[in-house]
Amino acid sequence: MSHFHPSTLWLRSALSGLPALTLALALAFGPWTGTAHAASAAADFPDLTMELSAQNALALGLDSGGPVSLSRIPAQGLLVLLVNYFCPPCHKEVPRIKDLERRIRERGLAGRIRMVGLAAGDDELLVERFKTRHGGLPFALVPDPALAAHKRLGSPMVPTLYAVANSRGKLRLLSMHQGEFVEDPDAFLDALLRALPAPLGTAKTPRAK
Repeated sequence: MSHFHPSTLWLRSALSGLPALTLALALAFGPWTGTAHAASAAADFPDLTMELSAQNALALGLDSGGPVSLSRIPAQGLLVLLVNYFCPPCHKEVPRIKDLERRIRERGLAGRIRMVGLAAGDDELLVERFKTRHGGLPFALVPDPALAAHKRLGSPMVPTLYAVANSRGKLRLLSMHQGEFVEDPDAFLDALLRALPAPLGTAKTPRAK
């Protein structure tokens, strides 16, 4: 297992007369290989509250924007991705995450598994720059300029990808992936589906007599 040094995030004030902006993220790390951690069945995941734009709300299957908690997203599985604009490995990770999201759609799982990105330390301007740099993103990317969500998650390094089960408003952590996401997308999704509750209305197959 590779060793990661902790990341350090800080906020600075912008030029006089301008709102405060997140200007830098310092990352000190060793070889950037992926590390996956399984979670115990009892591991709870914080029900983060996000301020969603109308566009992000639509991407997450919601009718309107505003403050929304993770548990309100209409999905049984949530993939929560932490990134930062000034983090080079985060940009390197985007093609892999896009490929994962593409497989979700191609397999007809978009209504059951949804992905949301949290931009730790980034304001709306940096989020837009992040999306523009990658020709747009097929999932919601939500600013977290004051690091409120990031702190509730224990101030982890970025990028980090969490797989979370959402059952009747209760969130349960299934796994977390720090650094490079090296898993096969289909194998990852198969494992996630096995850990999720059966879709509502799904009848159990009767046993043969």
